[in-house]
Amino acid sequence: MTRLPRAFVTWLLLGLGTAGVLWLQSPPAPVPATAPADSFSAERAMAQVRELARAPHPPGTPEHDRVRDHLVAAFRQLGFTTRVQSCVAHQEHGRGRLVLGSMENIIAERPGSAPTGTLLLTAHYDSHGTGPGAADDAAGVAALLEAARALAPSRNALRILITDGEEVGLLGAQGYVDAPHDKAPTMVLNFEARGGGGPVFMFETSDGNLPLVRAFAAAAPSPHASSLMYALYKLLPNDTDLSVFKKAGMAGLNFAFVDRWPHYHTALDTPENLDPRSLQQSGATALALSRHFLAADLAALTRPGQGEAIYFDVLGRLLLVYPATLAWPLTLLVLAGFAVLLKQLWREPGAGQSLLAGLGLSLGALAAGALVGWLLGLLVNPFRQGVPNHDPYGLPWFEAALLFMTLAAALLLWGWALRRFPGRGLALGALAWWLLALVAATAYLPGATYLLLWPLFFALAGLWWERPWLGALPLLLLFPPVWHNLALLLGFSLPPFLGLLAAFGLLPLLPLLRQAAPTRGWLPPVLLAGAGLVCCAVGTRQIGPRLSTLAYVEDADTGTAQWVSFQKPDAWSQTLLGETPAPARLAGRTAFAAPAPALHLPAPVLTRSGAELIITLPARALALVVTADKPLAGLRVDGRSLPAATRFHWFAPPAACTLALEAPPGTRLTVELILLGLPAGTAPRPANLMPAPVDPYTDVRIVRRTLTW
Repeated sequence: MTRLPRAFVTWLLLGLGTAGVLWLQSPPAPVPATAPADSFSAERAMAQVRELARAPHPPGTPEHDRVRDHLVAAFRQLGFTTRVQSCVAHQEHGRGRLVLGSMENIIAERPGSAPTGTLLLTAHYDSHGTGPGAADDAAGVAALLEAARALAPSRNALRILITDGEEVGLLGAQGYVDAPHDKAPTMVLNFEARGGGGPVFMFETSDGNLPLVRAFAAAAPSPHASSLMYALYKLLPNDTDLSVFKKAGMAGLNFAFVDRWPHYHTALDTPENLDPRSLQQSGATALALSRHFLAADLAALTRPGQGEAIYFDVLGRLLLVYPATLAWPLTLLVLAGFAVLLKQLWREPGAGQSLLAGLGLSLGALAAGALVGWLLGLLVNPFRQGVPNHDPYGLPWFEAALLFMTLAAALLLWGWALRRFPGRGLALGALAWWLLALVAATAYLPGATYLLLWPLFFALAGLWWERPWLGALPLLLLFPPVWHNLALLLGFSLPPFLGLLAAFGLLPLLPLLRQAAPTRGWLPPVLLAGAGLVCCAVGTRQIGPRLSTLAYVEDADTGTAQWVSFQKPDAWSQTLLGETPAPARLAGRTAFAAPAPALHLPAPVLTRSGAELIITLPARALALVVTADKPLAGLRVDGRSLPAATRFHWFAPPAACTLALEAPPGTRLTVELILLGLPAGTAPRPANLMPAPVDPYTDVRIVRRTLTW
């Protein structure tokens, strides 16, 4: 075989291998409604999704109450003892902001025959105010309903908690843990979504997770999980209901799918846009794990101090797990192997020169990858404006373009060196950076070590036995899914990092690329760059609705009103705001405003009685917002003591609210009643626009009153 065909075959196999690995990450096909009664059917669950996600249903709306009543009836029909837990909960959000809510959790229970603890299955039934919430989180609720239908009574007690107010600050979960409970060991499985599809990841665990991850590996039908993702998740400011349960001392696992990000918290989150394969994987996972944990010794599984796990899946079919205590021994083993190869290399002529070339060119390749990402980010930036989550609709195409162009730049840089220097020296120089990253990860981020350790181990073995493909196989199995998942999670917010990471992943392939280098070394970079340009062009053609904000704000004291938007007018809002709206402030944010006709909406009634402010609401409301120009101390709501604040949101407030507060004389209190929906008669948005997820200040009516204390 000539060198050009060998190079072509090598690149073809690498490309097909990468595509195959990513394709195998896809969720399973949905199971039809004709499936046996003891199995999970996405088609059956989709009927529930369509019922739950007819329209946005945040707390404090009639649609929320309809969904609540439907779920209570559905669980009772399945034979569960079901009740609604009404609770008031709060969370501090920093900078003097307090979030409070009157929540209504749904609790469905079934006793166990010989319980060692309680299995708690959770999802939330409230949606964001700007979307029907088919994926987030009607899919999670429907998955639990369908799984509960298929579950037979077992050893342990089963409790299904459908929380309220997750979208407004995890308030339902907080209210649940604040209430008194029995002290039985509890295992929590929480089901979430951050998008409209994709594989279901187990992305978070509780501490001391080794027995839980082993149980997950044994029971999950399609295990997608990695300790790297969990290690990175812990560094982010993100939270779900499981965060509240973990703080309360419960053990648990967290699940979500994260693809189709433009659907998250937007009007695109509809049943029609939900991937039924993701629903199938969520439900099949819930059913299989429930059966496992309902029959297990939960007291033994949830006992603290059992060690941390390092874990990763292979093709979404097999989860490999080992104790984190092995991180240093395995790292030292790889260090020893590197030292042996380095000693052997040193006997060869030109060893030092080729090693230094590998070190230097690797840095150059990483810099080139970051530069390509930065340049592509500049090109894509206009397509990120006005779209959900600031990511372009053509995100998968732009990610492919970034990958192709980064590889082209790295190969162009490496091309002459692959023909000039001994391959083993170049490879060891490049792998030295992997080794350095492995040592750093072992010291500071043990959960990430598997991604570096196993490709590095096999790359060194391939160098020892002169079998380049040996080093390529674990890299192809592990690295593309991690890169793709990070691209999904980050979107296009950090393209230089994704470019650098792609170039980093190329380094262990150098021995293979050297053997397959064509005589026309410019050809692979040119072909890769061309593929990148094609992907970029296709990405620019992907379009969808743009985001738009608008609120109606009426001052009941002065009888005046305004249209307010957080962005400059679009073609639709210009009809109300005009082309040159005035600068304004709403909820502490910069906004634009224009006069609106006063509709004299029913306003809250404010009555002062000593140290108490009594607020009477004219209608069921999305939220009540109280803002003070001076810090409020000694704050109590209906007898509940709260932290001092200058601003608090009360979601789904009761009709009569009593605030006891200590405020300096002359404090100005602003009370805003927020009702979902724009005034009747407002022209609907055209199809190319949709409400922006600015909770709760878009597509709302706000009635404002003030009081001087």
